[in-house]
Amino acid sequence: MRRPVIGLTLHYRHAALTDRCVQSLLADGADAVLIWDNTGDGGTSAEGISVCRDQPDRVVLEESPTNLGFAAGVNRGIEAILARWPQAWVFLLNNDAEVLPGAIDTLRQALEAKSDAVVAYPGMQQGAEIFGETFYQRHLGLFTKKALPGSIRYPSGCALLIAPERIDLPLFDEDFFMYGEDVMLGARLGPQRMAHVTEILVRHAGNAGSGQGSTFYEERMVTAHWLLARKLAKNPLELGLFSLGRALSLPARALLRAVRHRSLVPLSALWRGWRLAFPRCR
Repeated sequence: MRRPVIGLTLHYRHAALTDRCVQSLLADGADAVLIWDNTGDGGTSAEGISVCRDQPDRVVLEESPTNLGFAAGVNRGIEAILARWPQAWVFLLNNDAEVLPGAIDTLRQALEAKSDAVVAYPGMQQGAEIFGETFYQRHLGLFTKKALPGSIRYPSGCALLIAPERIDLPLFDEDFFMYGEDVMLGARLGPQRMAHVTEILVRHAGNAGSGQGSTFYEERMVTAHWLLARKLAKNPLELGLFSLGRALSLPARALLRAVRHRSLVPLSALWRGWRLAFPRCR
């Protein structure tokens, strides 16, 4: 039995981006698309999503009363899809991304060929940069394109074909509001339960919604690194090593980003991001 593929995207403020994202999924053969409106503005920005009006038989809009964050928003979206299409596979796609022709069939074939894989994910183009496999170095909290000692391979949450029946849901750890949840998914699954397709199948604008370099982005990225240190550590010794590594790497990262962006935001985000990760220590 060939399972239906239902697209899922989280809408946040930018209706034109969501329109293009959904249209690319439909054009590539998605059976339907569910838009999870995560803006929390009472549906105001979602009113501009024209594809909801143009193709009401293939596009479903679900409105969240508040911004749940990425991990929880995706989890609720998957639940809503499975309530309507119980046998579906879910194609998760950022609303600032578009699939290229053949993406759905190629990723479907990858999941069908590897029966123990929960997710299949493609190569992506972001501007002039190409992203293939990605890794997270546990001790220093480094994102790299090549595996280093102590690295975790993880699938980017930007574009995933998910087989929900192959994993105990929810998919993402909801302690992460944004950033880091895909690394935890990679740690949870391990390489044998992921299928990577090297072909470039997705074009991604990159942080169009959250704003790379913004206060929100910088704070949440710091928070994600500290949460990952705590969650990836298997014992107190590892937690100490991971914490020490981040105490060294995060200030260095912030300084480099402050110089690059000519802004003090990355430096001020160090303290606020830590407080978000450890609210009981305030």
